[in-house]
Amino acid sequence: MSSGKSEKNNSELLCEKVTCPHCWKSSPVEDILWIAEAPELTGDARLGEADKQRFLPARFDIKGNALDLKGFACKKLACPHCHLEIPRSYLEMEPFFISIVGAPASGKSCFLTSMCWNLRKILPNEFDLNFLDADPEMNGHLQEDETAQFLNDDPDAITRIKKTEAEGDMYKTVMINDQYITYLQPYLFTLSPAQEHFNAAERNRVSRTLTIYDNAGESYLPIRDGDAASLPVTRHLEQSNCIMFTFDPIQDNRFRAVCTNPSNDPQLIKETSDSFLKSPLRQEMVLGEMINRTRSYIGLHSSEKYDRPVIIVVTKFDAWKDLVPDLSMRNPWAKTISSNTPAFLLKKVQDVSKTIRELLKKHLPEMVGMLDQFADNVTYIPVSATGGPPIQDPKTGNWGFKANSIKPIWVEVPLLYALSQAADGLVCVSKK
Repeated sequence: MSSGKSEKNNSELLCEKVTCPHCWKSSPVEDILWIAEAPELTGDARLGEADKQRFLPARFDIKGNALDLKGFACKKLACPHCHLEIPRSYLEMEPFFISIVGAPASGKSCFLTSMCWNLRKILPNEFDLNFLDADPEMNGHLQEDETAQFLNDDPDAITRIKKTEAEGDMYKTVMINDQYITYLQPYLFTLSPAQEHFNAAERNRVSRTLTIYDNAGESYLPIRDGDAASLPVTRHLEQSNCIMFTFDPIQDNRFRAVCTNPSNDPQLIKETSDSFLKSPLRQEMVLGEMINRTRSYIGLHSSEKYDRPVIIVVTKFDAWKDLVPDLSMRNPWAKTISSNTPAFLLKKVQDVSKTIRELLKKHLPEMVGMLDQFADNVTYIPVSATGGPPIQDPKTGNWGFKANSIKPIWVEVPLLYALSQAADGLVCVSKK
């Protein structure tokens, strides 16, 4: 991962090295390529005839933008290895990588959408942190999901966002050494202190480009080539500062059997849930494959523990919250008395984690055992991306949610916890 800062260049502090969010190769900042602007400068050796040329510039304008062969000022940058586009923030802020993993139907896509939507409001208002799209085009799919889930023109319309696909336009294929290689496109955000932030004076040091990888659950099937040299779409696990695993406990018959269902939640009725919410894969298989790949990528011995945070995002809390009736789910942050600085209440989250871990250990002991063997820093955080059960559209028979009834629970907490553990200086932490 990139580290350190070079001398000032065009009034900006640049990273000495840049880690590509697509291929994860690290390059000196002076080797970063530019993307031609002139309409006729198309045809790239690694991306094909339709893409603009990538080049190492020899001329710049007075603003520091490279000039292409036709004299056009260029604004976009690219990795010198894979030639895929890199946001400018990657040259100015260190990356913070997060891998989100989960089996199909675990609620991963809804969680990611609700998490990012809530973070857009909570980080600026509660933690004095700017949270912005590093590249709106790369985040286009996520923005579409946010619109469908929270900004639908018809608030009473029943909508449901699409599942994460194992192929499609979220994957980019390049030619390297006569070999086609397909990479997963991440979602990219910038995290930087606002003027009121307690570390505003250290903005250049603490700011990060948040890089989120969201694979389809099928990418972790042992029978797929999700970690092949030509399809390294899960190898972000090696770079990750934090892994989030979305786990839906009500997919397990043992757990669902102890849930009460006074309101006839369709998620808890076997005949209904099997028809639209049940994954064809056992979640432990996906978890086990993720653990095995992470060990392999990093080179961990079978007896070594993974030393980065692992967050188990226990989804659909609204359906099973009666199992932990005494759990306090108030927002885990408050302003400190001494400095009036918003602080993340670490102990509160850890106490909740202990309660959820004991609940899962009682009913699903093999999963907790797998995680205990894999890592020491494992945290269990209950969330609900929607705050309530799905409803069935009487016209189409499809299941979904009304935009005006979605009220997420704790979806922002996993990211806040990850920042408190692995991103020094962005979130003030209270351990009391």
